[in-house]
Amino acid sequence: MTEISLSVPAYDPAIGVVAPAEGGTVTVEIVNGSVEIFGDPAGLRDPARMCLALADPRAPAGAHIHLDPGINPLDLGSASLMLARHTAPSKP
Repeated sequence: MTEISLSVPAYDPAIGVVAPAEGGTVTVEIVNGSVEIFGDPAGLRDPARMCLALADPRAPAGAHIHLDPGINPLDLGSASLMLARHTAPSKP
C-alpha cells in the first residue's frame, strides 16, 4: 500500500500556527445544513496540513485558522471556513 505523509513545522508561540500550502483549490459549500468540502488533491492536502498544525500538542486551545473565499486554498465561490483547536472542556 502506498502511504501519503504530510508534515508541518512545529508550533512556535512567536509565530503561531504555520501550515505551508501547496496551492490547490478547495470549495466549501453548505448544503441542507451539511458542510461539504470539495477539492483537487493539493487543495485537500492544504486543510489537512492546517488540521495537523492545529493538532500539535504545543498549539494552545483556541488556536485557529480562518479561510476566506478567494484566499488560498478556497476558491471565490466557497463559503468561509474556520479550523480551530478545541478549547478544553470545563471540569465539573
